[in-house]
Amino acid sequence: MPGQPSFYFTLFKKFQVVDHAQDGTFHGAAGGGGTGFDLTDPNAPLGVFSAAPGVLAPGDPAPADSPLWAVLNSKVAGNPDFSPVTISAGPRAGSGPWPTMPPGTPPAWTDFQLSPASNKLVDVFASWISGGQVNDVPTTAIGTTPPAPIPGPLDPGVSLFVCSMPGDTGVRPGGVPANYWATSLVFLVDQNTGATVFPATLTAGSEYNLVAVIGNRGNTDGGTYLTSPGPGIETSGIVMVWNTVDSPGVELPSLSNLDVTATNPIYEQYFLKSARYDVVGFRLNVQTVYDGIIAAINQAVLGGTLNLGGLTADQWVHGQPAHLCAKVVIRQQGGVFPNFGDTPINNKALAQKNLAPFDINVQDDHLVPNINWKNFIVGQPFFLKLPGAGANRLSLETQLPLDAFQVYVGITQDAYDRFFRDGQKGAAIKGFKQLSRKELCESNLGDRAKPFPQAVVLRWENKDNAIELPAFPEKLYLGMSLGIEYNVKKIKPGNLGEINFVHHCLIPRLVPGTKCFEIEDTVAGGFTILVRANDPFRGTKGKRA
Repeated sequence: MPGQPSFYFTLFKKFQVVDHAQDGTFHGAAGGGGTGFDLTDPNAPLGVFSAAPGVLAPGDPAPADSPLWAVLNSKVAGNPDFSPVTISAGPRAGSGPWPTMPPGTPPAWTDFQLSPASNKLVDVFASWISGGQVNDVPTTAIGTTPPAPIPGPLDPGVSLFVCSMPGDTGVRPGGVPANYWATSLVFLVDQNTGATVFPATLTAGSEYNLVAVIGNRGNTDGGTYLTSPGPGIETSGIVMVWNTVDSPGVELPSLSNLDVTATNPIYEQYFLKSARYDVVGFRLNVQTVYDGIIAAINQAVLGGTLNLGGLTADQWVHGQPAHLCAKVVIRQQGGVFPNFGDTPINNKALAQKNLAPFDINVQDDHLVPNINWKNFIVGQPFFLKLPGAGANRLSLETQLPLDAFQVYVGITQDAYDRFFRDGQKGAAIKGFKQLSRKELCESNLGDRAKPFPQAVVLRWENKDNAIELPAFPEKLYLGMSLGIEYNVKKIKPGNLGEINFVHHCLIPRLVPGTKCFEIEDTVAGGFTILVRANDPFRGTKGKRA
């Protein structure tokens, strides 16, 4: 629920380190370690949401009627450890007696309950109970976690990574798919159910949890709440304008914040043992993100590093079904996060999700042909400025039926003039036909023939296509758009295929065991469009490709 704490990320993760999950004993052991209450998993047979031992009062908005809140609040009141707590009302009335918990003063209890001036753990727990006890445990996302332990040989120390594919074991380079933006274990999650969702568009006023799977392929346990504290672990979630590599964007608030209005972007992973996985979460309020992105785009436009082809920043973000690029990055506390121009192919400390559905209503045939444009931004990958490095190649890959589809790329006139008008060295367009003004006017698409007023439109001709660009300055962004023209009279309901827009770059790589670099052609980024046709009268709408 918007404005409500996340049970799983804000509360449950703290309950774990308040009471033994980090050392795997007592409540932190499977089955509760003989205590009758299991903090290994909120959905465990003896977990928070189980009918037994019944530590919550389901549907009851009174915190005092929930035994788990009552025993923690008894500790707050200064009652002796394990002193009996009785429940006098609600569905748990007469149960127990329940013991005052936690015993002693665990470091997490000090940090989350005793130290904060406001938004203390037990108070936030009360807010969650009175707010409806929304179970947002991301069960589906957790279910994508690869099997543990991670097979060896393990790396020395703490070796952190974000999963870029199913079964990811954190080995880099090698093994990461070229379309990692479509395979990464990064998900949008419904705040009210914990279910993974795939919205066709992100509407202002909506709010989601952004969840990612992380791992530690090191031989050392990490996390400051271990019984013997290890290196701290921090993650951050960044949402940007839909792009291939880099674009203006904003950091998301961490779901570990006890204050739901806090903007702190650092999610602290309290513990992550050797060869294990976990999930991290961030709050994605669409309106807040749009506001931040529009501000960042305006800053880039005013700074002369981005041209929007005659559109305003607000029009660029809101003028068509909006999609965002999400990145999740990880580091040891005190270290540095990956550069936003890095790629998961060579840097395991980040993963990217850049995926969008394209839904066609086969009953909506009043426009033949029809066209849909999706604006995006191209940035320069980060690279060492060595001779021969930095050249970019953009290409389209699709298996859509050509009798029903035609694909276009739009480039802002500014970008076209900068790189292609005078035949700049290293700039070329292959496998596309540039449409003349006359051809655009005769296309029967009207104003829809262009994605933005100042656009050069290229029509995809064959699979051997490329838009080649020389290296351009870091933080210079190019405004572009992908156009999908379709004829609904030639489409049947179902999954029709996908379009991959791939960004290659010549990037220097250090040769292992040497101080020398070699230039490699690397997939630096891209995105995938899932194309599906829906017939609302046949009940197919909403199915995911």
